Amino acid sequence: MTNAANTAHTAPDRVSTAIEACSGKFGLGIVSLTNFSDLQDQQTSTNSRDISETFQQRIASVLRPSDQMLVIADDTVCVVIDELIDSNHLHLAGIKIVRVFETPMEATGTSAVMAVHCGLVYAGRYTRASRTAAELYQLAEEACFTSIVSKKSFEIVNATDDQPMDSDWLLNQRVQAAMENHHISYDYQPKIDLSSGDLVGGEALIRWRDNGRIIPPDEYLVTLTDEVLWKVTIYGYRRVLREILDHEIKVPISYNIDPSSLAQPDFLEFMRRETKLWGVPATQIILEITETNELLDLTRSKALLESIRASGFRISLDDFGTGHSNMQRISALPLDEIKLDRVLCSNVLHDADARQITQSIVKLARTLKILTVAEGIEDAETMALLAEIGCDMGQGFYLGAPTSVEDFASL
Repeated sequence: MTNAANTAHTAPDRVSTAIEACSGKFGLGIVSLTNFSDLQDQQTSTNSRDISETFQQRIASVLRPSDQMLVIADDTVCVVIDELIDSNHLHLAGIKIVRVFETPMEATGTSAVMAVHCGLVYAGRYTRASRTAAELYQLAEEACFTSIVSKKSFEIVNATDDQPMDSDWLLNQRVQAAMENHHISYDYQPKIDLSSGDLVGGEALIRWRDNGRIIPPDEYLVTLTDEVLWKVTIYGYRRVLREILDHEIKVPISYNIDPSSLAQPDFLEFMRRETKLWGVPATQIILEITETNELLDLTRSKALLESIRASGFRISLDDFGTGHSNMQRISALPLDEIKLDRVLCSNVLHDADARQITQSIVKLARTLKILTVAEGIEDAETMALLAEIGCDMGQGFYLGAPTSVEDFASL
């Protein structure tokens, strides 16, 4: 599984040979057994060689055939991790290495924890113009020392000329942890009838509260994998249904659905099952879907949306008026509502083109018996003009800021 090199050569020379054997993006790591001396004292019946072999065997157990392990000393090992997808893949390797030492070492009826620290360097693809083996090895040693001083299991640095290491993988893990700890919740923004001023609905807006800060959705939703986005959809939908029930909310509530979640095989079955379980009528739920490339396949999208509507749910096309927006698709897709993009709506007072586009969309929607919702209304003048144009409903801070479910229910 792993390759051990001749210890007669210096570490950088051996590392250089290992690196040249890499076929893809790779990373280099120094793993140190920092309590080696303590283990020798504790395990009086176990010699140093046994401790070292246990240390090395555990590391070898999590390496892949493409990876290499070089024994540097009794308490130090260098690993070369090949065929990485990106820097996050190396981070995952670091987690696996330190986790394999969570189980104490057993010897003659006693056990002791093996304290391991790891310094990892993401090097990308090997070229002779890239950093030398000696430079990478030194970076890994420095990272390992940093992890010891900071009392972290491992430290990872980027040695490429690319952008700083992305944290997409970590972000996915943090979001999942936030759901488990109920740090993700929902605020509700009122939806107002522009002709009467009455409250006619609300939109559930995701809120991730992290150490007193609300992290904007744009900072993390776009980086989540489809799998994690689906988990967010499940978590959020159940929470919103429970809050509708607990607070006896009677107006329709809009819930945002990422287009990738529509591709889940059990999407519709899940939606049906949960509404029935919580006793919330499907007709009270408006599924907001942003118009993206996923909806450009009209044949497939139309069939799915028709099935959703046949189950009682209403469908809203979010952020219409920018990006992929195509007025012909309004008539092609089975929709109940169109939400006009906030940028478009905020410009209707001073931009003739924005006003003309808004009027055309509203006119076509009325012909198709589709309701229109203007987003981002910030003042009375904009609200009055949008009402005059014919928009049915509006949202924005002028009409009502997002608020807690308790305050929304009191409305």
